Amino acid sequence: MIDWEITVVMVLIAFALPFFFLWPQMRSMTAHVRARHAEVESLRRLSRDLEEHLQRDKGLFLEALGVPFLLLLPSGRVEMGNHAVEELLGYPANVNILRLLPPGSLRDSLSDAVQAEESRQYTVTLPHGGEDRTFRILSTPITDQRRHIGIVFHDITEEQRTLLIRRDFVANASHELRTPLTILSGYLENLQEDKELASDAAARERVLSLMRKHTERLVRLVEDMLMVSRLENTETSGLNWEKFDFGGVLEDVRGRLEGLLRAQEVVWTTDFSPQPFMMRGDSFYWSQILFNLLENALKNNPTPGLQLTVSARLNEDRSCSVRVSDNGVGIEAKDLPYIFNRFYRADKTGRVKGTGLGLSIVKHAVEAHGGTIRAESSPGIGASFTITIPEHVRKSDVR
Repeated sequence: MIDWEITVVMVLIAFALPFFFLWPQMRSMTAHVRARHAEVESLRRLSRDLEEHLQRDKGLFLEALGVPFLLLLPSGRVEMGNHAVEELLGYPANVNILRLLPPGSLRDSLSDAVQAEESRQYTVTLPHGGEDRTFRILSTPITDQRRHIGIVFHDITEEQRTLLIRRDFVANASHELRTPLTILSGYLENLQEDKELASDAAARERVLSLMRKHTERLVRLVEDMLMVSRLENTETSGLNWEKFDFGGVLEDVRGRLEGLLRAQEVVWTTDFSPQPFMMRGDSFYWSQILFNLLENALKNNPTPGLQLTVSARLNEDRSCSVRVSDNGVGIEAKDLPYIFNRFYRADKTGRVKGTGLGLSIVKHAVEAHGGTIRAESSPGIGASFTITIPEHVRKSDVR
């Protein structure tokens, strides 16, 4: 073998020997690197899974709040929000809501909230569900690195309506009570100071008769107010549930109204199916329902010859329908939405006397039984009130 060939072989051996001895170590190092790489990838996947799990938990928590919620940056950018706030405002996350909102109280409130360093409270009116609703907005700065601001929307529409109803009730009740009390006070003063009136038996009897009339009105008003209050604070379970004959209750009510029925020559008709018509509920409140509906029809239609019909049906879905109708003057369309409001009077002339609480009592008593009432009318043709009580009459209760 020539020298240069020996030299080449020696060089190759010199290079190959280290690899021959280091190859196991290189394979071990490669396996170790691959194992570490797999561990890193596993940790990355675990981190992604944890992040997704955390985001999912955050989302579930926000949805569980049950109210619209926003997490904002000081710039106005939405970091996070639940479906409720998207439905309310129509904006998804990752947008700058202050740039998208039109000028108004909501944008002004949120602009102030992202700049404030303490919790703030605002009241705004927003369109939602086809109507304007009132929301109380609570903003809370979060002491984190990015200075997030939590925004919660609470729907206080019903609360506001309740406050308005109570305020109106107090105002109307005060007005209704003042009138008979003023009259009574005036007559008492006359009896005390007018000697001629005090000595005139006929005049004195006339005054006492008027005082008795207004006292009875005052008592009826107070009783009706107490009835409304009791019904508003009575849940379905608070009623005296019993099985009773609807026809028997109606006859008792008819007896109480016999004087008016005879004086106005009313044509009375009943139609029950089946007969006897057995119901379950509070018979006392049903007597109040029927009495107020019938008295309302009689007072609004004093002309002789009124036709009054009371019908009751057991429907296929086990619901019960009761209908009281007449062929009187009817109710104007503009008044129909308000006739069940307390103290509302469709008759603005003052000709029709009453406390203004009768139909409100009817509505509350029907709702206490879990039912609904609907009024229909054609002016000059008549009016009808239809009560529906779901699954109220049971087949086992009908003889």
